[in-house]
Amino acid sequence: MNKKGLLFILFAVIAALTACQPKAEDSPLSATLSEITGLVQIRQAEADAFESVSASATLNVNGQIQTGDDGRVRLDLSSGTIIRVAPSSLFTLTSNDEGDGGLLTKIKMEVGKIFIILNGGRADVETPSGVASVRGSYMKVEVDPNTNDVYVTCLEGNCSVRNPNGEEVNFTNGQRAVLFHQDPNTGEWNSPLLGDMTPDEFQEWLDNNPEAQALFDQAMAALTATSATEAPTEVPPTEIDAAAPEGGSSNACSQIQEPANGSSLGKAGQVNFAWSEHPDAQAYVITFVNADGSTARIETSTNSAEFYIEVLPNGGSYEWFVTVYGADGKEICASPSAQFSKPKADPTEKAKPEKEEEQEPPADPSNTTCDPCDPFGSCYSYSCFGY
Repeated sequence: MNKKGLLFILFAVIAALTACQPKAEDSPLSATLSEITGLVQIRQAEADAFESVSASATLNVNGQIQTGDDGRVRLDLSSGTIIRVAPSSLFTLTSNDEGDGGLLTKIKMEVGKIFIILNGGRADVETPSGVASVRGSYMKVEVDPNTNDVYVTCLEGNCSVRNPNGEEVNFTNGQRAVLFHQDPNTGEWNSPLLGDMTPDEFQEWLDNNPEAQALFDQAMAALTATSATEAPTEVPPTEIDAAAPEGGSSNACSQIQEPANGSSLGKAGQVNFAWSEHPDAQAYVITFVNADGSTARIETSTNSAEFYIEVLPNGGSYEWFVTVYGADGKEICASPSAQFSKPKADPTEKAKPEKEEEQEPPADPSNTTCDPCDPFGSCYSYSCFGY
């Protein structure tokens, strides 16, 4: 056999051996910690307790981060995604698997607030009241420690929220959504609330994420242009009523029932919004419009919706109306509008990390008064009984 033949056989053997070698497993999800301020604690999956961390520490899959009242930390995931954790937060880095369209990062959020700057793929955040997801880039998830309501803002990208009932709302740049906690009396989950981000929420992004500067500038420019060129157009209720056929036909729209027009509501607590039922309705969408032009919307299949009024954080006057949709998904009609007012909601209280109970020091025997009539005492005496 000539040399060329031998070389061919040798290369073939090497190629076959290389192909038989086991492939290196994909590196598991991990995150490097940096920009640590205040109390930040870490617990790896195999650890029994939290420990304080220093810069350049690494959080492995199924590990947890807990921050104190003054604690903040940045996590750089091995996938390139950035997560910033705000004070009084607790979350678990669950997994990082291949999914449709790229990596799917999963996080379990117990309480507190995180900002996600996604580098491709998708991130799902599991909360006590549902799941928040983002494809693209910027999403904030905040779990209220007192109510378990979840507030999600989508600075950029395609975001969505889904409650345990399976009701899902999709939203995008400059919008916000609220996932409500389970009603303790009925066990029900109210439909998610959708609205526009407020100027304060845009500012919150910039204050916590310097990477958001360009998006913040774009949003502020858009808000300024909108407020300068657009004025809210109000349709008098009489015109809406005139458009509805007489005789109560199926095209006559729903009418607001409660709260009554002009009501003054409290700053907190559950409020029921109700309207007359429409015979052809498949769904209703309630729209709330604040005096500053910000809006919020909630969808329901029934002719009422009860939720905590503090999900509308701004004080002042609100206008609200109901839009009726048919089985084909097309709008049938919109109700006349009604107004109410409410005080500004209190800011969300921060959850404080649990502290170990302090044990009382043992009593000093020298300071203990001895009872001679106590049969278990050290100075027990029969004289107590007259002996």
